[in-house]
Amino acid sequence: MGAAQKIVLQVPKWVRGCLLPQLYGISEDAARKYRERGIWMEGMHWKKDPVDRIVYSPHQIENWLSQ
Repeated sequence: MGAAQKIVLQVPKWVRGCLLPQLYGISEDAARKYRERGIWMEGMHWKKDPVDRIVYSPHQIENWLSQ
């Protein structure tokens, strides 16, 4: 056996809502409610990408979860 390999994953700056359950246990429906209620702010926690899909900032969601 060779030396163990280290795998490094870099979290992207913005992710689609379908990844939120796997990353944080937050459903897409819950994310929609956070947006609609103003809990997550547009431009900080979420935004629309160039093809008008909603994407989320993992960095900002982690900050929000650690409050």
